[in-house]
Amino acid sequence: MADPSTDQYSAGEQGLGYIYQPRFALLRLLQLPESTSVLIEKDDDLDFLDKDGVKTLASLKHKAVGDRLADLSIDFWKSVRIWLARYSRDGGSQADLRFFLFTTGTVSEKSFLRHFLPDQLPEDGGSTSLSQLANAVLTKTKSDLIGTIAKELHELSDEEKDDFFSRIVIFDGGPRIVDVPLIIKDQHMLTTRWHGSP
Repeated sequence: MADPSTDQYSAGEQGLGYIYQPRFALLRLLQLPESTSVLIEKDDDLDFLDKDGVKTLASLKHKAVGDRLADLSIDFWKSVRIWLARYSRDGGSQADLRFFLFTTGTVSEKSFLRHFLPDQLPEDGGSTSLSQLANAVLTKTKSDLIGTIAKELHELSDEEKDDFFSRIVIFDGGPRIVDVPLIIKDQHMLTTRWHGSP
């Protein structure tokens, strides 16, 4: 029998992702206002909708230990393609959309993706926009898939590209699937009991 870890047709990783989705959705819901709703596998892995109608599309990436995101990581660009389709469908710059990538991996310190981490700014003080940084990276790709995504991005105006990329946030170093139940128990269920709630 083939080793599942080396079998290219193994559904193990895909199955892990499906289990991770509801666990992570519950964890996030416990961290967000009670008025927030969540949908699984609608427009992205998770869709969060707040009381003001702002929708956050969240891509989840449960990666191998030590995995890093670099400039041309397919995980990022495949998410960009999903988000770009939703952005265009919902009116471009008029859309009430945000795009989050949650990954258990970490962003490489030398990658332009670090500018999408929370509270990060370009090192040159912002004279080079995120869309310009992305364009420079995309010229280096030899991937047909990423090349197709680059063409789709180029259909946007420069203003739309800037607006689109400004909506993206990457949260790296996230909890692994085995850690999520422990975090829920330790940080949320025990707190609920402490305050005397059922």
